[in-house]
Amino acid sequence: MTPLVYVFEEQVRDLLSQAGDVRLLDGVAYGFDDWTVFHAYTEKPSFTPSGHICPCVAMRSDATGFVDEEKLMLQVRSRVDPDGGPIVVLLVGTGVADSPSCRALVLTEKGVAGADTRFVPRRSELFSRNTGLLETSALAEKKVVIVGLGSGGSPIALELARAGIGHFTLIDFDRLELGNISRHVCGVNDLGRYKTLAVRDQLLQKNPFAEVSTMEVNINQALSQVEDAVAASDLLIVASDNDQSRFNLNQMSLNNNKVALYGRAITRAAGGDVLRVRPWKGPCYNCIFSSGLIDGREEEMSQKRQALAILPAYVEEDKINTMIQVGLSSDIAPIANMMTKMALVELSRGIETGMSTVDEDLASDFYVWANRREEAYANWPRMGFKWTHPSILRWYGARVDRDPNCLVCGGHLEEEPAT
Repeated sequence: MTPLVYVFEEQVRDLLSQAGDVRLLDGVAYGFDDWTVFHAYTEKPSFTPSGHICPCVAMRSDATGFVDEEKLMLQVRSRVDPDGGPIVVLLVGTGVADSPSCRALVLTEKGVAGADTRFVPRRSELFSRNTGLLETSALAEKKVVIVGLGSGGSPIALELARAGIGHFTLIDFDRLELGNISRHVCGVNDLGRYKTLAVRDQLLQKNPFAEVSTMEVNINQALSQVEDAVAASDLLIVASDNDQSRFNLNQMSLNNNKVALYGRAITRAAGGDVLRVRPWKGPCYNCIFSSGLIDGREEEMSQKRQALAILPAYVEEDKINTMIQVGLSSDIAPIANMMTKMALVELSRGIETGMSTVDEDLASDFYVWANRREEAYANWPRMGFKWTHPSILRWYGARVDRDPNCLVCGGHLEEEPAT
């Protein structure tokens, strides 16, 4: 089988744009499937790729035609110690109409093999299939802050990356634990890592052109730092697991006139809800969750840290484990999908896209979802064949007004404050 080598077009263009006589440049490659597929980089990538690492050497040459492969390989061997593994060599130049070209060779103990070389395209081409539904060039400039990178926040981050969002700030101080794996976008290879960094790497696999910053902080202890990030963003997405953080973030979104989306699951992900806060135009987080509207909806407890926060210090490990009651990944997915859709609507407002009709349909600020008839939804009727009564596996928009007596946003003018 002819080896297959993928190369980033942007890196080839950068190499061609360098002044001077650049001949050999040390890069890195990652091999898959018994060294038959390679992802080659002319410089170290900003994320942690998968695959088996091997040397990569890039050569820029404007000359066309014959290349003395034997002489080139002697140069490469004298430069790199592959420990018996393959070496990927990239021959970079210009083609028709000064377009970039790249030829790849794979050097092994058996000799030199020519490879089928393919470009990972530029940003505009990578998201070309979203055209019509999303304005990808505009979304590339949008900045999103996501707080909480667990089973809810991590898939939202990946979906927004797939849509072409260009700037992310990821905030979470938890590390990935074994109990998270069955519901998280990251796997066992990321155990022990900060969720922010593990998700960042996954995100850059979907959108290698995104700019991603991370903050491994407890937002309740880093309010000023987090508020600076919120102030610089276009949208705040809150998937954290405690009310204190959400009340703090609610105040930040109001202070900086930033739209915020809040999503959560209740016990064992029997259901959940999503709240959109458009500052001063509708209810804020405090209006809803300090009004008694959600009495009896105990939040899902998915982390040992959450159980320890409410149990005595002397409690046994078995008691702690009993308190942790998580739902299925498929029960979290509808909530994450709804938040993703609402995020794309907010980020596309004012732009003519296929999301315009979705914006018209999502007239409510507060939405409720039920996965099973238990907990807060135990008295709901069976789904059956009716659509005129509340049922599981359907979204319901609730008409909730802004509370004029709200201690956070009450008493303010209806119009947006000048920013």
